[in-house]
Amino acid sequence: MKRSKFNYIADIIREYPVIDGYIHNREIELTNKFQEFKDENIGGGRALNRRDESVADMAITMAEDKRLNNLRKNERAVRESLQESDPITQDIIYELYTRENCVYTLEGLSQKAHLSLAAVKKRRLRFFEKIAEKLGL
Repeated sequence: MKRSKFNYIADIIREYPVIDGYIHNREIELTNKFQEFKDENIGGGRALNRRDESVADMAITMAEDKRLNNLRKNERAVRESLQESDPITQDIIYELYTRENCVYTLEGLSQKAHLSLAAVKKRRLRFFEKIAEKLGL
């Protein structure tokens, strides 16, 4: 796996604990669009019998927003990969990437899990390849 792809996936995993907040903030941005003050008296006012399609437009906007869809896709890929992996791999990923204050290095994790350093690296690489496959990278 190329270093750039590895780093990209590592960044996605590091953002996993707070990605729900990013998704929520983006949904709020889309539902509460800023509209500059518009004088309604210019042009004769509003039509009285016009349909209000703002809810349908909002649903289409939410469904087609690329940033929101990418955030959801990243969250789903990491969540599913964590659920599919064994407890030792979950612990490795938690200690290296999702923990707030990283305590262990790869060497320390290998001693904690009673595995060799190469075995820890293989598990991590296998996990990253699962995510890459789910994201289509």
